[in-house]
Amino acid sequence: MKKFLLFIVLLIIICLVGAQFVVPKYVESLVESEINKSLQPTNQTVVIESTPAFKLVYGQADKVAGTLENVQLGKLNFSSFHYEANNLVINPVSLIISHEVDVLSLGPSYVEGIVLEDDLKKFLIQNTEGLQDANVRINNDRITLTGTINIMGSLKGQASLEGSLQLKDNVLSFAPSRFTVSGLTISGITSQQLQPISIYDFNNFPVPVKAESVTVEKGEIHIKIRPVID
Repeated sequence: MKKFLLFIVLLIIICLVGAQFVVPKYVESLVESEINKSLQPTNQTVVIESTPAFKLVYGQADKVAGTLENVQLGKLNFSSFHYEANNLVINPVSLIISHEVDVLSLGPSYVEGIVLEDDLKKFLIQNTEGLQDANVRINNDRITLTGTINIMGSLKGQASLEGSLQLKDNVLSFAPSRFTVSGLTISGITSQQLQPISIYDFNNFPVPVKAESVTVEKGEIHIKIRPVID
């Protein structure tokens, strides 16, 4: 009898130790699958922490973190996304039966998308109307597009469009503030060129998020967004 009880105890210990490795890996594979379907990164890493790991069966995770590489959102390429979510509660029924990650609640969390300067330059050149042979210069607080303008042969010259990145209504845009042709401001044409250029609408992100800040540093554009649970 004692040997049988000892065997049961050892079996339980083996199961618990195994769960520490098997259960997180299983949930990580589900998260990777969900992300691959919605964002299609070229590469990704996912790490899930939960102590004890068996809590994951009940839908409780202490921390989920990961990195995505090369994600195309609209017409803009994001070189990477970094995310971290803490104290998640996942629907255990969806997790076990349908193998889907349905987040019911979460604690402090963040997502940071990084766009390389060259990718933003490419986007602006392709999506700014009226400028030919355009060049883009990006500083920490200002973006300048220069090129030639030719309106029906009656107005030609070197044009300059200055502005900055902004977040408004959950949309990342280039907001022009000054437009000149050969150093002169021309009414009518100027007002038309000063309309914001939408870069990406985060309302279309695969999961609900709130875009909170955008900064430019060392040749990279950093956009911080926060997951939102409906």
